[in-house]
Amino acid sequence: MSQFPPLKKGDFVIMVMFLLRIITFMTIWDNIYKNKKKSSDTWATPSDRFYTVFKKFLDRSDFKIKHVLDIGCGVGKYLKILQSEGFKTDGMDSSETAVEMTKKLLGDDSAILCTDMFEFEITKDKYDLITSILTIHHGTKRQVQCLVGRIYEAIADDGKIFITVPDYESSKKWDSFKNHKEVAEGTFVPLLGPEKGLPHSFYTKEEIRKLFSNFKGLMLDMDNQGNWIVQASK
Repeated sequence: MSQFPPLKKGDFVIMVMFLLRIITFMTIWDNIYKNKKKSSDTWATPSDRFYTVFKKFLDRSDFKIKHVLDIGCGVGKYLKILQSEGFKTDGMDSSETAVEMTKKLLGDDSAILCTDMFEFEITKDKYDLITSILTIHHGTKRQVQCLVGRIYEAIADDGKIFITVPDYESSKKWDSFKNHKEVAEGTFVPLLGPEKGLPHSFYTKEEIRKLFSNFKGLMLDMDNQGNWIVQASK
């Protein structure tokens, strides 16, 4: 006999909608990475727009644990850089194809998981570096805020973050958002293209400062395509 009370009709509908959202999200990203895998080997080369800043960030930082988590690790190109720097590398992505490509690229026993970043419980005080490139804004602002809170808890004392977040004004110039629907203030869903139907949250500079207000030493740079590069420590 079940120990749990039966689900009410409303609860069941909410649960189904929640599961469908996760499945849709993960399917879209898996299709994107399947196409990347077919195209060429350029996916293995870090983008110059972030790499230069990232390398300077690493060169001036001191890491005691040298254990990194990459949220939205994609095909593992930044984890590969960190592996070569002596880091123990963990990562997560919502695409099974991307996870397979990352594992192949790293070629070791790194913990690379296929999961929803907004639902995954990150172990507290485990990492002294958490990175996320072009990823955490794929959700509502409430989801992003909760995730940033869990990132803060997962970082050990004096640990650091390197995270990108899209700028609100610059996003208006993106071709992929010429056709979109605003689902909440600052959150849009593209109506066309490979990311059709995925929520994207965009931030002003002041919103970013508030979002990462628990961190210290906050540094903000912007790339040439309207993404803020957030660097800070706990």
